[in-house]
Amino acid sequence: MRRGFAFDASLCVGCGACSAACILENGLQAGTRRIFTWNDRALPLMRVISLSLACNHCEEPACAEGCPAKAYTVEDNGVVIHHADRCMGCGYCTWRCPYDAPKINEAKGYIEKCHLCVERAGEGIDPACVTACPTGALRFAGQEKFEPVGIGWFPETGIGPSLVLKEAASLKGPSVIPSEEADDTEDELPPAGLPERIKKEWSLILFSLLLISASAMMIITGFSDTIIPALIPFLLLTAAMAVSVAHLGVPAKAWRAAINITSSPLSQEILLTGLLTLIALLNWISPGLIPPRVGAITALLALISVDRVFFAAHRSLSLKLHSGQAFFAGIFAVSWFREPATLFLLFSMLAAISVVLRYRSAEGAPFVRNLYYFRALVLPVVFMLLYPDTPVADGAALVLFLAGVVADRLLFYCDFNPVNIKNTIKEHFAKEWETSMSNSSNKDER
Repeated sequence: MRRGFAFDASLCVGCGACSAACILENGLQAGTRRIFTWNDRALPLMRVISLSLACNHCEEPACAEGCPAKAYTVEDNGVVIHHADRCMGCGYCTWRCPYDAPKINEAKGYIEKCHLCVERAGEGIDPACVTACPTGALRFAGQEKFEPVGIGWFPETGIGPSLVLKEAASLKGPSVIPSEEADDTEDELPPAGLPERIKKEWSLILFSLLLISASAMMIITGFSDTIIPALIPFLLLTAAMAVSVAHLGVPAKAWRAAINITSSPLSQEILLTGLLTLIALLNWISPGLIPPRVGAITALLALISVDRVFFAAHRSLSLKLHSGQAFFAGIFAVSWFREPATLFLLFSMLAAISVVLRYRSAEGAPFVRNLYYFRALVLPVVFMLLYPDTPVADGAALVLFLAGVVADRLLFYCDFNPVNIKNTIKEHFAKEWETSMSNSSNKDER
């Protein structure tokens, strides 16, 4: 029998007792069990509905499947356990989980999440959050099979959450009177400066740019008469590996990165990057020891593995057609140095189409908007600079071309937005609020 939770939104008053009990019982950080509030400002025409959510102990947990360190195990009763002593703090599970369950403990460097109070369960006691709920909104549930929740804003990604959700799709719920200090200000404008994702993931961005650069050099060497000294890609790849370790919350456990090679795209990426670094090293020590074609093919596979890390977490078609993906960026860079220029013209057209399809980026934060316009303008300017066919113009064109590739990679990270219940709740409420206001206006006109 699978273990999970049952939640009745019509009984929840959003008191937070379940969250506090989780913290006190297990010593976990705040937010391990989170209260999502629908209409948290108690706007008129809609009821206030709260949803208490932690780990849903899914039938096919995406966190466990993607974890490169095998820090997750699944018990016979379906409970998904995270083992902090195995975790290297890469945070990949936070991308893959659509329910925002795993969270990095910034102070300790590793992931924390609900384990359904496994020690209490062994004594036949309900989880602390359940026993603390004063209204009975949150209960323990044991079933052979949990049916899909079937609510529009609840992400259904086929991983089978062990959750029974009641009255969360209706407007029923306890009446909540907003305080006089309730914030009724309009939503803030997108923040200026660097987006939060770029600030947080700068090391991953640098890692990917170094890997793309080294891979492009090895592909050029493998499939053309141009010979690039193996020392250059080796140094770039070594720097990339060092930067990737710096990204980890627990760098000492970096050696666990390639343990889950069978199912984790991140493990596969690390393994191929390490193999590519070894090939570059051997070719530097003993030129010609490894055939250039072998290095080039390995470089192509490494670029594909980088993209698979993101595609496995965010399955949208728009991301797969993004010209900022690693494979596209690498081949695009190679095409600049290839003759004839047919491949370069083809990839330039594909990049232009991708930029046009991503026109909504111009509606984002100032940094993203400016970066998008820069990327869009660079494409035609590069062609104009190539026309005079002078050393100065060609040099300027190369600099702008490479800057455009880097800008596209940054935009790729900005556009990477895996499914997360935080966003689906926010977006759905915004739509419902607009619909309610529109219906109310129509009634007043009548």
